[in-house]
Amino acid sequence: MKAIERAKTHFAEQDVKVIKVPEWGEEDKPLEIYSKPLTLSETSKLYKMSKNDDLTMMAYVLIYKALDENGDKLFTLDDKGSLLNNVDQEILVKVATQIMGQEPIEDVKKN
Repeated sequence: MKAIERAKTHFAEQDVKVIKVPEWGEEDKPLEIYSKPLTLSETSKLYKMSKNDDLTMMAYVLIYKALDENGDKLFTLDDKGSLLNNVDQEILVKVATQIMGQEPIEDVKKN
């Protein structure tokens, strides 16, 4: 098997990530956000849309990659303003970095 085929197989076999967000949940049940891995093409699109603004990009990450348990999007483009202006920045950053496959900043500092 060619290297590109092995790389594509590896990507296709990656699990859906489940991120639990107690701050955005209901009563004693955290919100569960499901996400598939970002492709390079998606990452490039998000950078272009955000015009190199990291926080705007993180809002776009949630809009395009945050799914419910049925695979439906949790947020829409109509939610962009609210995500940028009316939600806890620390939680948004934490969730977006987990979706992007990066460790939250505080975890990196601990290591």
